[in-house]
Amino acid sequence: MSPIGIERVNYIALKARDPESAAEFATQRLGFTLVHADADGTHYLSAHGVDRYSLVYKPADELGLHHVSYLVHDAQTLDKAAARLQAAGLAVTKHNQAGWEGAPAVHVDTPAGHTLELTTGVSTEIPVSHLIAAPNSGGPEPVVADHVGLGAADYEAEEAFMVDILGQLHSSRIFAPDGVQVMGFLRSPGRYLYHDVVLVRTPQPALHHVQFTMKNVDSFYSTAAALQANGVKIEWGPLRHGPGHNIAMYFRDGEGNWFEYSVEEEIILHDATYVPRTWTVADSHAVDEWDTGAPPSDLMGPPPPDALLGASLDETFSVDA
Repeated sequence: MSPIGIERVNYIALKARDPESAAEFATQRLGFTLVHADADGTHYLSAHGVDRYSLVYKPADELGLHHVSYLVHDAQTLDKAAARLQAAGLAVTKHNQAGWEGAPAVHVDTPAGHTLELTTGVSTEIPVSHLIAAPNSGGPEPVVADHVGLGAADYEAEEAFMVDILGQLHSSRIFAPDGVQVMGFLRSPGRYLYHDVVLVRTPQPALHHVQFTMKNVDSFYSTAAALQANGVKIEWGPLRHGPGHNIAMYFRDGEGNWFEYSVEEEIILHDATYVPRTWTVADSHAVDEWDTGAPPSDLMGPPPPDALLGASLDETFSVDA
């Protein structure tokens, strides 16, 4: 399937029971800047990259993903994408203006019910973290959201949507001992980054994590120190993942969502010759090439039934990128 035109993640919108408090935590401790708050309580926060905002908190009674916004190149590409989604029989919602000072957008739900937004914004030829100068802010320095982790009970339907409808490509897969695929790392063609979505087999739809990239290794480690100085507990990492080979650390935001800050994600220069790698949950290097230790048991939420996967929580759901 030809690509639908996605270039990269634009921003990630999270549900929050207290958006104001969540935004305050993110600005005071995680390195974001508040740029706007709507009357309904929605808070928009910028990172250190090129986008007007990269993280949004939306008022809700529960936690989880509100939607993830992806950029396409221009309005013509957006119109073609909307037509393709509708031709596939999907319900598409069109917005004349998405978010605060946002461009026109379309929303569509994945088979698992995760809402994706396609819109226009700052188009870059190379990944944003490769484009900008080092922030040198003295605090945490998230630059751009490069991927999000999404859980689905019907993994095959979710993957088929990403591949057959959106035109995503596989970068790697993780398999359980019985051959059931439990994770997939997918990328948009021609955009270099190893992945812009991670799919996870879970008992019900779930937000696994949100990720933000650092500029370089120096910024990563200075950010780690700044987070801890700000009272943020790094619950896993620093470590180096197998899929993507990125150096990563994990912690929670003010609402309890899992955040990943990472750097040195593998880039893929030529889609036609790249061969996706497969991993098994028995390979500890899929979790962490440095073998620094297992992740928190609840990083991935409830595991799929052992009868389905034939693997324990630590074996199956300690892999991320």
